Amino acid sequence: MHRMRRSLWLKLMGAFALIITAGVAVTFMVVYVATATKFERFTRASDLLEAQNLADALTAYYARQGSWDGVDRLLSSTAFSFSNADALDGESMEWSMMGGMMMGGDMMMEMMRQTGYGMDRVVLADAEGVVIADTTGELVGQQHPEEHLARGEPVVVNGQRVGTVLVGSMVEPVLNPLDADFLRSVNLAMLLGATAGGFLALVLGSLLFFQITKPVGEVTAAAEAVAAGDLSRRVDVHSEDEVGRLAAAFNIMADTLEQQEALRKAMVSDIAHELRTPLSLIQGNLEAILDGYYELSPENIEAIHGDTVVMTRLVNDLRVLAVAEAGQLTLEWEAVDMAELARRVVDRFSSQAAERKVALHVEIEPSIPPVRGDAQRLTQVLNNLLSNALRHTPAGGAITLSVRVQDGGNKKRNVLVSVTDSGEGIAADALPHVFERFYRVDRSRSRASGGTGLGLPIARQLVEAHGGRIWAESAGPGEGSVFSFTLPAA
Repeated sequence: MHRMRRSLWLKLMGAFALIITAGVAVTFMVVYVATATKFERFTRASDLLEAQNLADALTAYYARQGSWDGVDRLLSSTAFSFSNADALDGESMEWSMMGGMMMGGDMMMEMMRQTGYGMDRVVLADAEGVVIADTTGELVGQQHPEEHLARGEPVVVNGQRVGTVLVGSMVEPVLNPLDADFLRSVNLAMLLGATAGGFLALVLGSLLFFQITKPVGEVTAAAEAVAAGDLSRRVDVHSEDEVGRLAAAFNIMADTLEQQEALRKAMVSDIAHELRTPLSLIQGNLEAILDGYYELSPENIEAIHGDTVVMTRLVNDLRVLAVAEAGQLTLEWEAVDMAELARRVVDRFSSQAAERKVALHVEIEPSIPPVRGDAQRLTQVLNNLLSNALRHTPAGGAITLSVRVQDGGNKKRNVLVSVTDSGEGIAADALPHVFERFYRVDRSRSRASGGTGLGLPIARQLVEAHGGRIWAESAGPGEGSVFSFTLPAA
């Protein structure tokens, strides 16, 4: 059991770990791609803005200077960016350019530093596309490719293009070393965070799976104990979820098995007891005849035959009851007229009732609808109920078989059949047991006069097989009793 529980825990943990790993990997890749794409777009947009601002400043520089003389020294002496150049209005920018010419490059660069420019690479090409300034110095004097110049920002003076400025991603990979390092730092932090979150989820998941597998293990252990014969084993119900319902269902099943086992043992004991009596009588009578104590006369043979009849009836009743309880009773379904069936059964029992000096009546309402059932089995139900009533009704008493229509609700009708006697009645504590096997209200009765004790259980099984319900009522000892059953109208 412990091995099975641990195996289930490991399977759940393995599946959960695989899901977490896949989730972390997919999330990381999606966020990584999205972050890199967005960062590259931001970088290009920032470089374009810097190029536009720088083009405005260089336009003013060229307009004042009349040429690009000195611009290479200005751009190469320090790395700067015009990302914050929009903070300067037109007059400030013009004043800066003029200051640059009058006060020299150092003063202009100092002003640029104070406005917050950074370290992006800047390349300036003249009107013919020849690089005249590069903050890295790599491309100075080279003819810049036309397709790269198309990405740059033109410098226009008096309607004439005098140069092109390119910033950052316009001349080199989108991410410079600082940007690439920043992106790697972000991705690493994201990966570490996702890994830590996945590990935490795995720890919490292990605790959750333990809470699930522990009660399942308890149910497994209890099921193994029940399979080994310990029907008293139960499990504790700790919750009302699916696992708690499983434990509760197991307890109900175990209770049912224990009750069925007790009934089985009681039935076996009762069957052995009931068969022992006629078999003992048959054996005793035969031995007496063999030893010469009894003559082989018709009277003695008739006594033995009576015992065999009792035993045969008991065996047949047990067979019918076992088949009915197993749900394997074969029924010949047809429309049955319960009114006509009741009349025939009363006619059959009229002679027995006369011999016992018991009045037997039948009361049938008009327009009784037919029921769907097996006429032979329903006749057996009526026979068992009338036989039981005759056994418990003394001479001078009365028995009434009635058939009526009963409202079943939802516009449905039932046929209600009742057998009412004026016999000895049933105590309140005995009423719940009258449909049990071999149960006798009067323990002093013998099987010869009291029946097999299976008539009422068989009647219950047959009625329930027809979708009906059967019950007993009595006001108490000496007050008579009523046995009734209902069947749905066809």
